[in-house]
Amino acid sequence: MNPSTRNIEYALAALWLWSGLQPPLSAWDMSIVMLQRLPLPTGWAAPLFLAACGLDLAFGLLTLLHPCRALWRAQAAAVAGYSLTLAIWLPENWLHPFAPLMKNLPILAMLLWLGARRETSA
Repeated sequence: MNPSTRNIEYALAALWLWSGLQPPLSAWDMSIVMLQRLPLPTGWAAPLFLAACGLDLAFGLLTLLHPCRALWRAQAAAVAGYSLTLAIWLPENWLHPFAPLMKNLPILAMLLWLGARRETSA
């Protein structure tokens, strides 16, 4: 594996770790309000939020400890799922000035690139 591949993995690990840590520490209320707008049973917002944060943290740690094709596929599925959820039920994110949905396109491209290049497939 060349150094540039590992640098992309480190960047993705940092993104996943930050995505798992930052929202519960500094954006709990805002996150719960957003999740309450989804068509979910009452009371699911907080557990779903914590589960998503835990998944993000797990993705970050696994990216550092055991990067593999299966991990890139799982991450791509999560990014696609998060993106579709936002696009359908919180469509204002399409016009958000920080473009959260559009930023997922290069992330997906990196994950697909890594999946195609990773020597160790799982």
